Amino acid sequence: MTRRYAGLLAVIAATACLAVIGTLGGWYLADRRSSGPTDPGTSGPAAATTTAAGGTGGPSTGPSAAGPGPSRPPTKEQPAARTYRLDELVYEQARLTVTLVSAEITGGGLRLNLTYRNGSTLPWPVSCPTVEVDRTSSQIVLSDGRRVRPESTWCAATRAGESFSIPPGARVDSWGVFPVAPVAGSSFELSWYDFPPLDVRLG
Repeated sequence: MTRRYAGLLAVIAATACLAVIGTLGGWYLADRRSSGPTDPGTSGPAAATTTAAGGTGGPSTGPSAAGPGPSRPPTKEQPAARTYRLDELVYEQARLTVTLVSAEITGGGLRLNLTYRNGSTLPWPVSCPTVEVDRTSSQIVLSDGRRVRPESTWCAATRAGESFSIPPGARVDSWGVFPVAPVAGSSFELSWYDFPPLDVRLG
C-alpha cells in the first residue's frame, strides 16, 4: 500500500511540475499579462495541431503562413537580400523550446523566424497579446544603440488576443518583421516578448 501511494504521489508531483512550467513558459509566445488560457474552439489547439502536422492552410505553414515580409523597395544604400541560418536557442525548459531559426534581409527590412516546439507530454498553453500590446512587446537593439520595434508579427497578423495550446510533439512557427536592415557581420540584441535578451550576429 505504501509503495502504491508513493508511486501515485510521484506521478502527481511530476504532472504538477510540468503544468506550472507550461503556464509560465507558455506566455512567452507573447505576453504573460494576458488573461490566461481559454478554450478558443477550432481556432486554438486544433489549429496548433495542423501547424505541427505541416498541413497546408495552418497558421504558420503553407503559402499564407509566410506573413507580410518587408515591403520597401530596395535602394542603392540597402543591403542585398540575404538569408542567415542561425538556429540559436532562445528558451529551453522541460522539453519546451523556442529557437531563432533564421534572419532574412530584404527590401530594407529584417524578418526573424522562430519556432516554438513542445517536446513534453502535456499541452503547452500559449497566448498572443492584442495588436496594441504586441507593437511594444518585442524589440531589437542595434550596435549603435537604436531600438527598433517590429512593424508586424505572427501574433498580430494571425492570432491577436487569442490563447491556445501547442500539443505534445507539435510546433508553431512564428516571425517578426523589423523596419531596419543590419549589414552582414553586424550584431544586435533581440528581446522577443518576455524571453531573456539574445545576442545575434549576422554572418
